[in-house]
Amino acid sequence: MSQRVKANINAHVLAWARQTAGYDLEEAARKIGVNPEKLQAWEAGEDKPTLRQLRMAAKVYRRPSALFYRSTTPAEPPTIPDFRLLPAVDMKYTPTLLYEIRRAFERRAIALELTAQLGEAPSVFPLEADMSESPESLAFRIRQALGINLATQISWRDQQTALRFWISAVESLGVLVFHVRNVELSQMRGFSISERPFPVVGINGKDSPRGRMFTLLHELVHIVLQNGGLCDLHELESKTDASIEAYCNRVAGEVLVPRDALLREETVVKNAGNYVWEDWQLRHLANQFMVSQEVILRRLLTFGKTTRSFYNLKREEYEEIYQRGRAERSGPVPYFRVVLRDNGPAFTSLVLSAYHNEVISSRDLSNFLGGIKLDHVGRIEHALIGGEGGVEA
Repeated sequence: MSQRVKANINAHVLAWARQTAGYDLEEAARKIGVNPEKLQAWEAGEDKPTLRQLRMAAKVYRRPSALFYRSTTPAEPPTIPDFRLLPAVDMKYTPTLLYEIRRAFERRAIALELTAQLGEAPSVFPLEADMSESPESLAFRIRQALGINLATQISWRDQQTALRFWISAVESLGVLVFHVRNVELSQMRGFSISERPFPVVGINGKDSPRGRMFTLLHELVHIVLQNGGLCDLHELESKTDASIEAYCNRVAGEVLVPRDALLREETVVKNAGNYVWEDWQLRHLANQFMVSQEVILRRLLTFGKTTRSFYNLKREEYEEIYQRGRAERSGPVPYFRVVLRDNGPAFTSLVLSAYHNEVISSRDLSNFLGGIKLDHVGRIEHALIGGEGGVEA
């Protein structure tokens, strides 16, 4: 029997690919289907994988097979600051989370390249601020830039519509909005890349639509402050006044639920002097502004309409829901909607425009949108034209 052909790869690149993908030696070997000693021998240059084994390694590390033949190790992938504060949670970057962050950087680079090839100028992001500005002042400027007035917001009668409107408004500022799949909420609620043009917001598709709205606005504030990062939106109470997460939460809350609008709500007026709130009251206010009950309760606490102890009691209930990853689902989502949701309307539209203008090939189109089949393109375009946005859970 003839000896199997070995792949003449660069051992240093193989090791680099594993490490930057977030795998230890044992886990990577198990996924590739070899023992750790064999993988270690490959990385040390003492042995080489077969072509089939190399293809499996490339699949596990989510890298093209051609990468491993490079003579030099690639540059380190870009990173973002880590603002996650949840206690008693393993904050290790999982391979899936690392991949989603890397993919966001890659799609941003693709957007820049396609815009240049189309002869277009990328949108100039219109906002900047620092934490010396009051949350209320910054929230007012953000809401003005987004162009969503209170009457429009209150007219929304379902959370998918609300999320689509907020995403469309954020993307109108030149931001790319992506959904992230297969990352637990305990690992990440959202992240942002503040580089301009084409800053990026990533939101966790496992979250409820109302949760994603808050994350979207929270990450937008990070972009305005030009300090994007990885977030769980948690606040350390001892640092509430100084924490950047607390500041971003406060601004996002004011954008979604403006102070004056909340305080003049009949439900709030009638409950004056009572610091305990019934679930139906919180639910009514949440539905009025199309946000989560936790957002409403936090706003009430901010304005002295409830107590810290009551807020903490209710927040434990809401936190348990988030930790279980419970999302408000509406059943299976068609594949073309998943593609549109994950890539976002802005990026998807740019890729389709480049394809129709013969700037990229059909193969590029498929690769840029995550390896889609071309027979889904028509339905994706139809959803884009109809303003559907693909935000379903």
